[in-house]
Amino acid sequence: MGYPAKSNYSSVSDTERKIKLVFFVFTFLLGVTGNSLVIAILRKKKRKSVNDILIFNLSTSDLTLMLLSLPANVFLLGGIDFPIFFCKFISPLMTATFNVSIFTLTFMAVYRWRVIINSLQPEMRHRFVVIWIAAIWFVAVLLLLPLVVVAETNKIGSCTENWGPDQSRAYTVILFILQYVLPLLTIAGAYVLIAIEIGKAEKRHISNAQDRAALELRRKEDIQIIKMMGMIVILFAVCMLPIQVAWLISDFGPDEYKKVASVMLRMADIAAYLHACVNPIIYGTITRYFRREYIKYIRSIFFC
Repeated sequence: MGYPAKSNYSSVSDTERKIKLVFFVFTFLLGVTGNSLVIAILRKKKRKSVNDILIFNLSTSDLTLMLLSLPANVFLLGGIDFPIFFCKFISPLMTATFNVSIFTLTFMAVYRWRVIINSLQPEMRHRFVVIWIAAIWFVAVLLLLPLVVVAETNKIGSCTENWGPDQSRAYTVILFILQYVLPLLTIAGAYVLIAIEIGKAEKRHISNAQDRAALELRRKEDIQIIKMMGMIVILFAVCMLPIQVAWLISDFGPDEYKKVASVMLRMADIAAYLHACVNPIIYGTITRYFRREYIKYIRSIFFC
């Protein structure tokens, strides 16, 4: 359930190795640059909203994944033996960053629903948001502790998982539900409730001009954030689906499908890394503030 084993890469051709190496370098540069830029922009922003803090956390988890991925892929593509430290800590931590991303997106959806149904109330205090983020990281890492326990290296220097009978299958199902199915169902439910609430708000008559202006401003902000979150969630669901399916086939599929699962795991990491790169692009495409700040940074770099 962790990172694809080195044995999955043992039979690939030199051409595939070179293509994957080029792709990994490209996604590493794009992901590190984009997420570092988002973090830098939000760090210098004086008045941060709750949404800004959550985006900061998303970029931090994506950046962590990218910084860990390059040495991992050097091991995989170069045929280098895995140290036990990598199998027990680095590989589980890479998977934990996926958990952080989807848990953060789930919190963002539920929080946005809460804001919309209480549109005139102030935002959640930042210290409570930080506590929630700390809890998200704690749970994300806690879910991966079984991998730390069972991970070991074998005679050919590859990471393996020493599970008992049916333990691997049970853990795969738990992860599939907690890091994919349940969060996406929660987000979908929050979006349905948000759509219902926005529909009600449009029919509601507000006599006070100041309240009406405040609600209209909040509504525009909500719609912009919902569009951004919607694209991020859809891309997450699409990019993470192949690796989830590959894990399920690997544990529950018949023996003739094991090779298919091995190939899928080898290819699924491409989609996973691509997802860590696209979030900064979405911020700049939909959010005017990020677009403006991107332009400032590009001008400062190329025009001194």
